[in-house]
Amino acid sequence: MELNHFSHPHPLLLLEDKSDQVREPYCSGCRDLIQDSSYRCANCKFYLHKSCAELPREWDHPFHPHHPLVLYDKPQNDSPCVAFKCSSCQKQKGEGFVYHCSTCEFDLDIQCALLPKLIIGDFPKLIHFSHQHPLFFIEKHYIESADQSCFACEDPISGPIYCCFDCLFFLHKKCAELSSVINQPSHCKHSLTLRHSPPPPSHFKHSLALLANYPHEKDCSGHLCNKLPKGFFYYCSPCEFSIPIKYTFLHLFEEKTHEHPFTFLPRPMSFICDACGTCGEYCMPYICTICNLVVHKDCISPLHTIKLRRHEHSVSHIYFLEENEVRKRICRIYRKEVNMEYGSYRCSDCGYFVHVNCARDKDLWDYEIFEVEEENQKSSETLGEGVIKNFSHDHKLLLSDKMKNCEYYCDGCRRPISTAFYHCAECNYFLHECCTELRRKKKHWNVEKTRTLNFEHIFRCYFCGFYCSGFCYVSDDDRSPSICIRCFEIPDYYLAHGHEHHLFFDHKLRRECTICNEKYGKFRCEEDNCEFVLCSRCIALPETAWYKHDGYKHDEHPLALTYYDDVHDSYQWFCDICEEPRDPKKWFYYCATCDYSCHPLCALGKYPCVKLGSPVKLAIHEHPLTFMKDNLGYHKCSTCGQSCKDAFLKCVESECKYVVHYLCQ
Repeated sequence: MELNHFSHPHPLLLLEDKSDQVREPYCSGCRDLIQDSSYRCANCKFYLHKSCAELPREWDHPFHPHHPLVLYDKPQNDSPCVAFKCSSCQKQKGEGFVYHCSTCEFDLDIQCALLPKLIIGDFPKLIHFSHQHPLFFIEKHYIESADQSCFACEDPISGPIYCCFDCLFFLHKKCAELSSVINQPSHCKHSLTLRHSPPPPSHFKHSLALLANYPHEKDCSGHLCNKLPKGFFYYCSPCEFSIPIKYTFLHLFEEKTHEHPFTFLPRPMSFICDACGTCGEYCMPYICTICNLVVHKDCISPLHTIKLRRHEHSVSHIYFLEENEVRKRICRIYRKEVNMEYGSYRCSDCGYFVHVNCARDKDLWDYEIFEVEEENQKSSETLGEGVIKNFSHDHKLLLSDKMKNCEYYCDGCRRPISTAFYHCAECNYFLHECCTELRRKKKHWNVEKTRTLNFEHIFRCYFCGFYCSGFCYVSDDDRSPSICIRCFEIPDYYLAHGHEHHLFFDHKLRRECTICNEKYGKFRCEEDNCEFVLCSRCIALPETAWYKHDGYKHDEHPLALTYYDDVHDSYQWFCDICEEPRDPKKWFYYCATCDYSCHPLCALGKYPCVKLGSPVKLAIHEHPLTFMKDNLGYHKCSTCGQSCKDAFLKCVESECKYVVHYLCQ
């Protein structure tokens, strides 16, 4: 079956399966992975879900009943940035189809446009006391957004909801169907009535909600802050008593990881939660009278088992350890002591401990199943004694430990070769012995997806930000940036050479790097009174570097990464390359023999890990290009016309004079 679609110049053919596809395709309409029937262009890599290809060009959509929406293949706005903000989910979209109303400047992405297909019946509506417009019922709302939350309980919307997209008003189904009048054990005198407008502050100051797990300002005592409730709440007018709906639902809870039920205690008190070990101030707890446990409401049912990306095994929740096991334990996420008298997560295989609230951080969870067979895949095949075939090279590689040139660099990791290595007898290709033993499939402690070892001539490392060549780990879906193997080997906890204490990775940290002051640091010192922070680029700085640019030539000796300048003469605190001042407390590269010092980025340049002569193929030029450097500016860029005083690409054909800056391609 053939289809002519307005978004593509070529005819599209219907595919019922994916057996003839080389890799997983993505739909150009909704940008989701194609897993069922689709339309494909035989001439180029263009795919559309069958549902996306058959969308109406004009639609009287229930989310925008005022005017019809017209389908476009790109955003319809005057901004130079090719992006739009969906009026439904409030997400910024950069690609894909969009339904647009030019009169109202209303945009609807494809996922939101298809939501009515999940609506039961003929667009059932609800007239609710809390909103002036009818609400549509959606059985399954699958678009997550930080801007969308339930008006009643303030939790993120998911699952069955009622909505008004004109006003961006959302209600969980369970919140929309709450009883208008209830009897609450914590207020037995009168019935409580459901309301959505907050009572006057004078009525609210005696309310139980002031004492019940409510967030208070830093300078608030907790009792008399007059903090008004948001969303829905139950209210008793005679007693001037109100309580948010989130504290009225449960009073007896069967806990999943505990053998006894927890009972709600409707009395504000201060306590330390036995499940998570944190303090609860003026909260109403849940208790197990049999085991003498007191817990927060959110800790009634902790997840029994969690898989974290930073650990190879799963961790399980426990309330306490046996007496003979109790000793000092350190949380492996934030490097603080775990009080073993209260709950924590531990690995029963290797004694890995994590605070409960650290383990609950979903940004650290590992959702992917990693098979043992994937871990055992090797990157090299042994052909004989001292002879291998590596996936990255077409020729056989021979083992050697004799160095003819001290400036050989490994083509895999771009580090100098000083130990046993493999080399190609037919061309200038070298690999450390350890680099030939890398696994093809690996998981990184800070990346969600399993990564595959690949060889690329030039790429930019996601972790350190340097342009590199050689081995890298890439995502199989081709949508995540590459990570060089040097950065892939950096652990989340280690002792840095330039600091006396261990550093650990804090994914929530937003402080400037102590060394470069140019980037946010993610590695911080484990000592509380130490403010030392490192960014991923400074961590990846090589211990030695060679500076070979003509004009500032220093290639007699390698430059060593130095962490502190103890010379008291400030006249010497200058970079010998750029001749700008240096901070003696910042890291720098130094040659003691020549008394030659320079800033790290001056010594390394923008492309410290790219092999000169690396081939590059560009769609804008018919011949292959090669990566080169020229500090004197003998070449001029064919695109911008400026002299090439840095990295550039040059055509390999001698008769072709095409030259382009690497960043101008």
